[in-house]
Amino acid sequence: MRFLAPSIVTLAILAALAAMPAGATLNMNEGLWETTVSAEGRAHSASAKCYTRTDIAEMERLLRGKSSRVDGICRYADFTQSGDSVNYTMTCRLGDDEQTSAVSATYRGDSAIGTIRSAGVTVTASSRRIGNCTESSFAR
Repeated sequence: MRFLAPSIVTLAILAALAAMPAGATLNMNEGLWETTVSAEGRAHSASAKCYTRTDIAEMERLLRGKSSRVDGICRYADFTQSGDSVNYTMTCRLGDDEQTSAVSATYRGDSAIGTIRSAGVTVTASSRRIGNCTESSFAR
C-alpha cells in the first residue's frame, strides 16, 4: 500500500489530536487550535479549527464506535488510554486505497502532540490552542 496523500493525512491527524478518551477527562481545552504536521522532514501547517466541548464529545463517540455519524474517511479500533495519552489503530480509505496506522497522542491542556506510523513512515502532528472561539469548525 502506498502512503496517503498529505491532505488525507492532515485530516486524519486533526481527528487523532481531537480525540477524547472514554471514561476519563482529556487534558484538552476547548478553543481555537492550530496544527503543524511534519513528515519526511517537511512541515505543513493546517488551518486553525475551533473545537467546542460538543466537538470533543462527538469525536470521543466516533473513536469509540458509538457515534451515529460516520466520517467516511477513517475508522478506529483498539482504543486505549493511560493518563493523558491515547493509542489506537486508524484505518483510512482514499478511493480504492486503504491505509492502517498506529496512532499515539498526548494532551497537555493547551497543547497536544501525536504520531501516526504507517508503511514505514512516521507523521508527527503538533497542536496548540491559540485562542477562544464559539462557533464549531465542523459540520453536523
